[in-house]
Amino acid sequence: MGIESREPLKFRADWGGANLLRASGWLSQWVWDHTADHRLSEIHTGRGMGDNLSALGAGQVDVAFATPAAFARLARDGRGPFEGRAIENLVAVGALPHRDAMLPVARADSGLRTLADVAAHPGPLRVSVGVNDPDGFMGFGGDLVLDAGGVDLDEIVRRGGTVTRHEQPFDVIDDLREGRADLMVSEAIMTPDWQALAREQDVRFISLTPDEARRIEDRWGLGVIEIPPGYFPSQDYPVVGLDYSDWICATTADLDDETAALLADAFIHGGEALARGYRHLPVDYSPLRYPIDYRVAGMTSIPLHPAVERAYESASTHAEVS
Repeated sequence: MGIESREPLKFRADWGGANLLRASGWLSQWVWDHTADHRLSEIHTGRGMGDNLSALGAGQVDVAFATPAAFARLARDGRGPFEGRAIENLVAVGALPHRDAMLPVARADSGLRTLADVAAHPGPLRVSVGVNDPDGFMGFGGDLVLDAGGVDLDEIVRRGGTVTRHEQPFDVIDDLREGRADLMVSEAIMTPDWQALAREQDVRFISLTPDEARRIEDRWGLGVIEIPPGYFPSQDYPVVGLDYSDWICATTADLDDETAALLADAFIHGGEALARGYRHLPVDYSPLRYPIDYRVAGMTSIPLHPAVERAYESASTHAEVS
């Protein structure tokens, strides 16, 4: 069997310089190493959001990473950003561990302590948040957090304020840190950018109330996550935000069983090859949490590919016997 006997396996990752590209490279290496013909792969750049899942649905790629993992359920069900374009055959290989939250943060001198304060503010307010196109998970996540607190961005503009949208979470953070915004809603909380924000500026982390969390759960089936005191400099109280965790490794039911099982083997036996690239970081401040445990990775928001499910069950059975 020649080295070009099969079509390359097509992955879709992030813009090119972030973690989903590294995760795609990890799986590409595994496929190369564990196929007799050294099967090649192609890694396509993307945004790591809804666009990647849409590319799967359109048959443009074989495997795609997206974050947060829970949003894949919206894609499969045709809800939220995927209204009218459900990807019904969307299935998972696994979810890589990544602890993250979508959090509102305000300048302390704005007087904003709750989302109710934001909703009632007479204005003008300057708000920075992610892009809200159909594939922009950052904007969808930020908007639903604000909506849960009764914040109407159109009303903020009518009161003389501004709403600035960014593709990257770090540009949203910079708006608050550099004085261009009074309120931001962003993610990637484990990165140095968040630590710098809390260290350099007097800010207030706005926590979701139980009622606000319940509205998100009732409407979208999405959960929240609590960030303990001390996670950020000068943060002396727990903060609850939208759970923005994990990188879903998704495919479709059309992926052949042999390839799906091979990818599952990477989660079962090869996770350390990816994790070692992050072990120099404290686990609570690492984009990828380690170690990678296939039993946790298999608890996904969408069904597993049948061959993946069988591989995980077999590995678990063998682990119990041994």
